[in-house]
Amino acid sequence: MKSFILGFAGRIASGKSTLSIEVASSLGWQRVSFGDYVRTVAQRQGLRESREVLQTVGATLVNQGMEHFCKAVLAQADWEPGQPLVVDGIRHAEILSTLRRLVAPSELLLVFLAVNNSTREARLIERGLTHREQWQQFEAHSTEAQVQTVLRTIADFTVDGTQKIEELVKEIVMWVQQLREESTIFDADFNQR
Repeated sequence: MKSFILGFAGRIASGKSTLSIEVASSLGWQRVSFGDYVRTVAQRQGLRESREVLQTVGATLVNQGMEHFCKAVLAQADWEPGQPLVVDGIRHAEILSTLRRLVAPSELLLVFLAVNNSTREARLIERGLTHREQWQQFEAHSTEAQVQTVLRTIADFTVDGTQKIEELVKEIVMWVQQLREESTIFDADFNQR
């Protein structure tokens, strides 16, 4: 049976980290996060963990080499080929394609968390970000440029982030189970030939 890896993408304050944690827990899979790795690098460099600093560190890691960056993120979980995994915080199409190559023959599927602006604004305010200009500055950064445009259009599965977390987890877990069943049927048909 083919193994699957779920990648999560979404705009700032879409709820992707919370959702990826819950999905990983529900599936019993390990979880890694690009954001967690970037925070670790920033801490090692003695930098504070503001959004601006983390975006700068993330952009530097991308520019230094996507393959190295992706391998470092996978290493956080001591991931081995063939193991299922949840990967949070995919922000570039090139990172997605690099990850897909690195985890093959496992299939990496991208889940996009779509959230309307009013929900995101409420969540940003809850986080203490009260100035709209600040949000726009964060979203204009190179680390966010492809999230709403490219990644949303190439996602394998899009969910409505305004739903309750329990409903989203159920929806994604059911989708993964359906994919596993289809993969098992395909494998059985292929082996009979």
